[in-house]
Amino acid sequence: MPGGVGAHVGSPDVFLDAAAGPYRLFVTVRPPYAVPGVAEVEILTTATDVHEVRLVPLPLTGPGAQFAPAPDRAERSPDDGRLFTGRLWMMTAGAWQVRVTVDGDRGSGSVSVPVPTLPQATREMGRALLALLLALMVLLCAGFVSIASTTAREATLAPGEVPGPRARRRGRLVGGLATCLVVAVILLGNRWWTNESSIYARYVYKPLETTATVTDTGSLRLALRDPGWIGQRRLDDFVADHGHLMHLFIVSPALDRLWHLHPVQTATGLFEHRLPDIPAGPYELFADLVHASGISETATGSITIPRMSGAPLSGDDSAYNGPGAILSDGGRVVWVDDGQPIPPKRLTLFTFRVEDASGRPADDLELYMGMPGHAMFVRRDRQVFAHVHPSGSAPMAALEIGQRTLGGGADLPQDGPHAMHGGALPPVVTFPFGFPEPGEYRIFVQVKRRGRVETAAFDTLVREPF
Repeated sequence: MPGGVGAHVGSPDVFLDAAAGPYRLFVTVRPPYAVPGVAEVEILTTATDVHEVRLVPLPLTGPGAQFAPAPDRAERSPDDGRLFTGRLWMMTAGAWQVRVTVDGDRGSGSVSVPVPTLPQATREMGRALLALLLALMVLLCAGFVSIASTTAREATLAPGEVPGPRARRRGRLVGGLATCLVVAVILLGNRWWTNESSIYARYVYKPLETTATVTDTGSLRLALRDPGWIGQRRLDDFVADHGHLMHLFIVSPALDRLWHLHPVQTATGLFEHRLPDIPAGPYELFADLVHASGISETATGSITIPRMSGAPLSGDDSAYNGPGAILSDGGRVVWVDDGQPIPPKRLTLFTFRVEDASGRPADDLELYMGMPGHAMFVRRDRQVFAHVHPSGSAPMAALEIGQRTLGGGADLPQDGPHAMHGGALPPVVTFPFGFPEPGEYRIFVQVKRRGRVETAAFDTLVREPF
């Protein structure tokens, strides 16, 4: 059965673990809610010899990406000398980057952080502010009418002279005309404001619309539609991220089952994939895509899958059917920092250790689509979904676009602290991420061992600190 579309579900904040020359940085960028607006940037270094951090906002692509304006200097935190913060104006919607340059005892280095700047909504005016502005408007209008009426009535009188009937009539006439002028200005101003509000409403980000159906042959067909978002988006410009144009996640309402699939594009805006064995019932869909501009999107939808015989998993496709963190060979994945309180909107390093059936650190991990691991952070109500890698939440395809603007000497973050140049991968994988909102979440962690993709699941509660 076909399913409809949900709203934008990805975390708006961008988290990146990357190297800027000899310095390892953890970068957090919080894009503005409305555009134009101010983005908040935090840079945490692992070194103590950093002297200065400079920030520049630039378009991710196009001529503007090559001509950097004068940088802003990030402020060092008085409480932590390794933490720097800054604020940058993002002037238009679209694909931007924050270029971070670090200077220290070991030289300098730069890194590009891709930032999709997507205006989320029009902010509502608070009641107190609205009442204050209305009161000031009434006072200003009454003052203008009073001044005009008084001037017409008394401007030609001698000092001490009392206005006569003619002067009073003149004052009332001018006061009436001034009142009409004030009303006309208010009406025209309201019309202008309504028009501007309508224009901005079209400027607000609108997610891709998705229609999902299951064909008679057991294939899932996803049809994407652009609802018309300011002409910035196309359906024929998707670029591969980790070797695939689309990363599709099918999750059950209880989050006790998950499939990570990779449909292929068969026509403009149309993707298909032969479904594996999935129990009949309702499911929700999250499809990660990256445009050639560097903008990444998560298209959402829902579908009811009928009883059917599916195809075996192949390639990079994988499935989770529980239980918890126990792996197929009796090994397990351990969340190293489980039990620590997690507040929302704060960069957190999620570290997981893979153990074999005997409880020893696993020595057979392999790269899974170029990464030591993948993680999916899903809120229980499925209103928040994020696909994260050890390098952070930015897609590798967008990182590649941004790093090319730095020149040939730039280092592309491959897998954060897990960079390997041969040999076995370490048994520990870390994901930098920050939950966008409080709530109950499930974290799916995927690693590859001896050619088999394994998935573990962990539950956590995110809440504001007391």
